[in-house]
Amino acid sequence: MSKKAVLGVLAAAIAVAYGGSTWWAGTQIKSSYDVALGELPQQTALVRVIERSYERNFFGAVSTVTLELGCPAEAEAATAPAASAPAAAPAADTTDVAQATTEGDEEEPTEDDSDAKATPPKPVRITFRDTIRHGPFAGGTLAAAVIDSELVLDAKAQAEAEKLFGKAKPVTAHTKVGFGGGFTSDLTVAPAKLAEEGKGEFAWQGAQARLDMDAARTRLRYDMTMPGMDINTASKGVQVKVGKFTAKADMDGSAGWLLATGKSEGRLDSFELNAPKGLMPGGEGAAPAKSIKVLLQNVDLIAEATIKDGLYASEGAFKGKGKVNETAIDKFEIASSARRIQAAGYKKLADAWLQSTDGAGCGQRSKGQKDAMQALIKQLAPDLKAMAKHSPEAGLDRMLIEIGGQSAEISYSVALVGVTDEDLKLPGNTLLLQRGVLKANARVPVKWIEKLAETGAESGQTPPPEMVAGLIEQAEENGYVKRAGDDVVSQVEFSEGQLKLIGKPVGSPLGK
Repeated sequence: MSKKAVLGVLAAAIAVAYGGSTWWAGTQIKSSYDVALGELPQQTALVRVIERSYERNFFGAVSTVTLELGCPAEAEAATAPAASAPAAAPAADTTDVAQATTEGDEEEPTEDDSDAKATPPKPVRITFRDTIRHGPFAGGTLAAAVIDSELVLDAKAQAEAEKLFGKAKPVTAHTKVGFGGGFTSDLTVAPAKLAEEGKGEFAWQGAQARLDMDAARTRLRYDMTMPGMDINTASKGVQVKVGKFTAKADMDGSAGWLLATGKSEGRLDSFELNAPKGLMPGGEGAAPAKSIKVLLQNVDLIAEATIKDGLYASEGAFKGKGKVNETAIDKFEIASSARRIQAAGYKKLADAWLQSTDGAGCGQRSKGQKDAMQALIKQLAPDLKAMAKHSPEAGLDRMLIEIGGQSAEISYSVALVGVTDEDLKLPGNTLLLQRGVLKANARVPVKWIEKLAETGAESGQTPPPEMVAGLIEQAEENGYVKRAGDDVVSQVEFSEGQLKLIGKPVGSPLGK
């Protein structure tokens, strides 16, 4: 065979291989879209796929999907007078490019009864368009596909968006899909600005995020940055300035995303609030509201969750430093946690709740909807009781403020302890009384109480500072508090049906 013939055969083989790879990539991407969109409505009753199209050719495809967010139309109709309830349009698969629709233009019915407030808001529809280029060389990148995503807006929505974002696209994403099925997405939200004369200004510097997801869609890593935001209100003179916020996480959702495990952390450089006229206007004849300035700095957010031996545990903390008017806050911290939550039972409860429009708060005025809610709660009761055997516990581990070398702290926890199979036969209220445990602790410096009394006495809202010592002594004699050095502490506990204050029983045990 001649050299020319060999080269021809080789070129043909490469073309066939490339064509086969492109066809395979296109098939895999289409299959991934079908699976993802099929699973989405199963996660929650508040998200529905209304319209979708997938126009595919050899080198790429265009996918257009319209999602409806919120209570379904039939739930809204169930709470409205029959004469004003429109028929719900059925979901449809179409090959036409969908356009976003603007909901809520119609006048809502006027109702005199107080239950009108329970009517769910109208659902919102959002349309996304993905322009897909098939691999193996997609857009000059070695990948199964490269996808560029954007919002699709109708003329009215586009005009409203331009008031905020100008000519920039509000939300875009660039995704690279690997041959194994995992993907990396770079998401961008455009900066937004709005100024109205006599009302105020809003300026947001946008956001950027990178997400890495594995092929099974159970492992997610992300990094996010929001450069900042400014809000000014002309009438009240309130100014809010939010500094740079960053966040990152490495999460495992194999047990379900509501039970995602892993670590996440974030940092807010600063938060400033300046209200020269105060936040709450006084009534007629009232003294002018006092100005307030709040500054928070170097705020860290940390969270971690684990599942071990089938039990879920999570903990989170929010801490930093700051200043309120002229008072410097050396440190503040809020930490909470949950422990020994049976993962399987919690997932079953959460899934049932999310998949129910009743659990989502849709149609609460309808007697039928209320009956359905009661039935759902009754259905889930056995699983809730079964979780009690694992001694679940949750609470506020610590809320601490430190000023001038002194600190105040409060904490509480609620738990079920020592639940047996025999206990599970009891009514829910009886079970809580016999096996429920509540603990709460508080510690406050005496000097802080005196300072609060001094400030309040100026307006006549608190006793004068010289009475504080006597009031504390009286509370200590009554067993409500006790002195611990320079602090006043108090402890409350409820267990085995008995209430205790600082370790001493109060009254007779309940439920016995």
